[in-house]
Amino acid sequence: MVSRGSGQVLVFFALVLPIVLLPTAAYALDAAVTAAHYSRLVEVTARAAEDAAQQIDVSALRAGGALRVDTVAAVQAARDDVLADPDARLISVGLAGDTVTVATGERVLLPLNFVGNPNVTIHASATARIVPGYERPNSRLPLPVSTF
Repeated sequence: MVSRGSGQVLVFFALVLPIVLLPTAAYALDAAVTAAHYSRLVEVTARAAEDAAQQIDVSALRAGGALRVDTVAAVQAARDDVLADPDARLISVGLAGDTVTVATGERVLLPLNFVGNPNVTIHASATARIVPGYERPNSRLPLPVSTF
């Protein structure tokens, strides 16, 4: 004896699978790919900012002891770091005193995009600052006093 509702579950899954589950899975895959690209872009941007901030203007340091960032060398160092990643592009390098800000971007092709443009542009920004060394040990070090 066959019940009246024996095929309802099959019809339910036949409708729900393409309408709800597959787009959700596609979105999850697109989000994972975008997050992986963004993570790598942030890493490249931070490395570029740190390397740019380490470019000291040697002539100013020798002349008067001023610790400044060499603008040309900082831009070149940031450009070299960003060019090491073939997908990333350098948007800007900003210098304000002892602070360097690097902005980058990358175009990501979404693997399972159902709607709209399959390309997404992501941006990252990082700031680094040049600081002189320390004058004395920090009193909050977790070492006993007898080691000094």
